[in-house]
Amino acid sequence: MSALYITLAFVLLIAAAMTAVYAALFGSSRVLDDRITDMAVKMRVSYGDGELAGNGDSSLSRALFRWVVQRLPAPPVDTPAAERISHLLVQAGYMRSSAPRTFQVVRIASAGAGAIAALLFALVAQRPGAIVILSLVAGAAAGAFVPSYYVGRKARNRQRAIASQLSDVLDLLVVCVEAGLGLSEAIKVVGSEAERQGQEIGAELALVSGELAAGSSLGQALRQFADRTAVEDVKPLAATLIQSEQIGAQIGPALRSISDSLRSARRMRAEEAAQKTTVKILFPLVLFVLPAMMSVIVGPAMIQIMQTLTK
Repeated sequence: MSALYITLAFVLLIAAAMTAVYAALFGSSRVLDDRITDMAVKMRVSYGDGELAGNGDSSLSRALFRWVVQRLPAPPVDTPAAERISHLLVQAGYMRSSAPRTFQVVRIASAGAGAIAALLFALVAQRPGAIVILSLVAGAAAGAFVPSYYVGRKARNRQRAIASQLSDVLDLLVVCVEAGLGLSEAIKVVGSEAERQGQEIGAELALVSGELAAGSSLGQALRQFADRTAVEDVKPLAATLIQSEQIGAQIGPALRSISDSLRSARRMRAEEAAQKTTVKILFPLVLFVLPAMMSVIVGPAMIQIMQTLTK
């Protein structure tokens, strides 16, 4: 396939994609300028004229993206796959109600981009028709998988960060409670301070404080905290605090004991990871370091032996 055919196919594909996007978003009876003007007015009403003027084109692009998200059909929420995706988005820190729909838009766009990239690669490589179709399907599948992988990786990193920050936060809670603050007020103070320092657990504690202020009980707020984060160390913390509240025990000693146990568990996990490094380093040592050492040590002797035998 010549370069002219490849260029023509690429231009036709881009034109078809742009036509489809225009027809899906704006229809045949409206003009693009009228839509963008309408969205700009909505952005001014929602956020104020100063913010829109300060952001410029980024505000219009964000308004366009929001308009697309709103026009797409909402994903089903009563299926196991949708519940799993929603729970994963919450664990990753995307807690807005529009997060599943936004994830759907990003996934569709990523699948389209992957399909176009795979198609162009197959055309440039001059593959047969069956290979082109397989490349198109594989590119779309890979593009649809990338957002899920990114969200899952971000959720795991966030869980590790919250687990590492939990013991320090508990120490601050102990100090606040022993200083005379109530538990809800201590959670609010510590959450705002942690959020100001950019810690992930600060936003979660702010949500817990907001739920307590809205009238939820401590048990409900802590259970929702454990469900949102899916961190194993939060569950015993919630159970201990709920039990202490029910039996009327002091919160300070309970928090201190939980903090000590979490710190001990973190130390044990660090020691376990250090013990695993001796096994993990064995494979790169055998595959990469040992052949280089053998070539340096045995190489000169082998050269001398070969020279002696040739003489």
